[in-house]
Amino acid sequence: MARPKAADYDDHRGRIQRIAVEEFARIGYPSASMANLAQACGTSKAALYHYFASKEALLHEALDGYTQRLKRLVESECARGLAPREELAAVVHALVAEYRTSQAYHAALLNDVKFLDTKQRDQIRAQERDVVDAIARSLERAYPQAVTRTNRSVVTMALLGMINFTFAWLRPDGPVSHDQFADLVLDLWSQGLGGAQSPLLEGTASEQAVRVQG
Repeated sequence: MARPKAADYDDHRGRIQRIAVEEFARIGYPSASMANLAQACGTSKAALYHYFASKEALLHEALDGYTQRLKRLVESECARGLAPREELAAVVHALVAEYRTSQAYHAALLNDVKFLDTKQRDQIRAQERDVVDAIARSLERAYPQAVTRTNRSVVTMALLGMINFTFAWLRPDGPVSHDQFADLVLDLWSQGLGGAQSPLLEGTASEQAVRVQG
């Protein structure tokens, strides 16, 4: 008969996972052995193996959990029934707030997903695409005259490019708070997309040619 889990089993797994991801970000996944991770967690390697079968399993669970969390976060904001531009604002604020505390997870997602096997890597990438697609639909609802199925992927990735790396340079104690930064991003985008002056936002080259010829 299998031994029942301790009441704090999941808490210990979560703590190990967080510390391990911080180590992956600090020294790089290839350099982080199970012995290194055990030392960082203040436990033995045998105890670490009690919770995770391997370093790869630990990385996969961390990235799987993180991308699922991002997906739930975006989808929950989109399910609130807000007006389109209010919905987009809620999504941007939620993402910027999340990035305040998930720097190591974000770094591991960028740098270490390639070390997973193909099935695991595809799973993580699919969940990332789900996040991007949800944001793209929100953008299209908020600015239907400027964001279309033709350009929404590019527009979405441009928006994410503005907010995904805030952890690298936006200081929590700086003159601009994370909420203020989110508002700044939204102001810039509302003015840009609202005006729709860029040829990209006015349609594809073929669409423009049809308008000119017509």
